[in-house]
Amino acid sequence: MSTKVLIVDDNELYRTAFRRNLILKDYEVTEAENADDALRSYEQSVPDIVVTDLSMRTPTEGLDLIRSLKQIDPLMPVVLISAVGTFEEGSLAKELGADRVLMKQKIDEHIEELYDAIEKARGMGAQLRAMRAEIDKIASKPESVTPAQVARLREIISKPGQHPVILAEGYDAMALATEKDIRIAIEKQIDSAAEAGVRDAEHRLTEFLPELAKFAPETIKELRTAEYFFQRQGGDKPQDAVDFSRNIGFSFCFAVENEAKVRLRKKLQKFLSDSGSVKLIRSLLDGRSGQLDIFYHQYLLRLEQQISFDFTVDNVRQVFQRILEHESRYKPDGLKALGIMIVCFGREYTVKGLKGPVKVQNPLALRAFNTDEEVLRFAHLLVSLQHYRNPYIHPEISEMEKVSKIRETAILCLKEIARLP
Repeated sequence: MSTKVLIVDDNELYRTAFRRNLILKDYEVTEAENADDALRSYEQSVPDIVVTDLSMRTPTEGLDLIRSLKQIDPLMPVVLISAVGTFEEGSLAKELGADRVLMKQKIDEHIEELYDAIEKARGMGAQLRAMRAEIDKIASKPESVTPAQVARLREIISKPGQHPVILAEGYDAMALATEKDIRIAIEKQIDSAAEAGVRDAEHRLTEFLPELAKFAPETIKELRTAEYFFQRQGGDKPQDAVDFSRNIGFSFCFAVENEAKVRLRKKLQKFLSDSGSVKLIRSLLDGRSGQLDIFYHQYLLRLEQQISFDFTVDNVRQVFQRILEHESRYKPDGLKALGIMIVCFGREYTVKGLKGPVKVQNPLALRAFNTDEEVLRFAHLLVSLQHYRNPYIHPEISEMEKVSKIRETAILCLKEIARLP
């Protein structure tokens, strides 16, 4: 099967030259003259790789396109071609996810460089997609994961220079797959703890979280465990040589996820059992490509300008697809998925659609929050907590700084959750 290349350039002569050269190399080529056309073309036929100019209607439109494409599909290979781009713009392009940056003036002289860049980017993209498919398969059925699959996840996330999306999703899948083992290990450690120390941890928690007594027993148990290990770690004056950071992070996340699901269980079941929910989700997807509808994608990008979420548009697509696949049997696999559902279905808003306006009328019935901003803040906190727990997201932050942030965010999450009936 031919490699599908999308060329984006506002100069028709360049597009024609690129197209001719690529067709001679047996590539399947489509064209777009700006970022908007490129996104529409992408929706109609997903390419294997995008080759885009930097300066089109604006001097950095190519960078804007890369940013949008990476929100739709973080693993989409992109080659940026620049006529006047600076070193800083090239660096930013790489930071945004461009696989290669080439100078337009030298393309005719070094056309082989373009072919090489396309082939290498396409090959790497294919490898990353294969790894992501493995991760997704494991994450979709965490209850039946085999030791071999766990070993494969470890191999994927320990690969030097691994793509950050693969690292993050691989770690999240590992957390789901090994949750039972993690709980058993933590239980063994807490069983050997002094009873007075556990009681003191619970007492200390009530100072920050007076709502504690109203939480579910399993939530309280997890919080008590997390706080005990947090105090045992001792902040700047650790009492043990043992690092409890991993236990602290997981226990706080377990607590928040458990309480959120307890409080939202009936609302989630009602939403997932309603045939109208499936119809709503399908109206927000492009039926041909399976991607998010272009208008909904743009809506989410605008929304992210108001409040920065630690998930991509592609994460939203994954949640939608899993809901359609499992319907009433679907269970949000982690705080990120839960946060995405709240952003998408816990508010009232209207978006454009290919067949007219689509109204989303708070189908999760989250009426405990007074404003749209409060709902978005709640979702942001949930997603951020899972984000902070992932050791591959902020490697520059020390473990103790990270667990302090996890603890702080968990307490904020639980205060918001306590508002739910």
